[in-house]
Amino acid sequence: MPAAAKTGLLSLLTKDWSLGAVAVARSGFPFNAVVFSTSPDPEGLAPSRPDVVPGQSFWTPNSTAPGSKIVNINAFLIPPTVRQGTEGRNDIAGFGLMQIDLSTARKFKLTERVALQFRADAFNVLNHPNFTNPQAFIEYGPSELQSTAMLNQGLGGLNPLFQEGGPRSLQLSLRLTF
Repeated sequence: MPAAAKTGLLSLLTKDWSLGAVAVARSGFPFNAVVFSTSPDPEGLAPSRPDVVPGQSFWTPNSTAPGSKIVNINAFLIPPTVRQGTEGRNDIAGFGLMQIDLSTARKFKLTERVALQFRADAFNVLNHPNFTNPQAFIEYGPSELQSTAMLNQGLGGLNPLFQEGGPRSLQLSLRLTF
């Protein structure tokens, strides 16, 4: 960012600042409903897909559920025989992601070759909730038909607080370059 003045106190306060922003918006990862009782696997470990009821929406509104929607149990039927159902693979659109991250930094020159940078980062500034897809086990009731976690909890890896889909969080840092 340009300084507010070329010399004087105002210059000292406003020079060497930088701003950054990252906006991420994407549609949800697709998934499908799951049935274990009609699995072609003899041990029942590999799930199969259910039959789709024509004319039924995959989602139904539910104001108490995370994301205000739940997988519509009436859109699926358990196949009467041991087989894969008529539902397509990954045909349900999952929850999307929307997040804005901001940062500001200032560099302080200590010598000609040494500088100290102060930085403040704000992740998910708007604190927009981002949910994981539900398990969609249609045989096990409503708790399996809605999201059970925030997106950052389902990604694994480093600190979930700073991963995509987490709650609003702030980070301060100092960096010495030489």
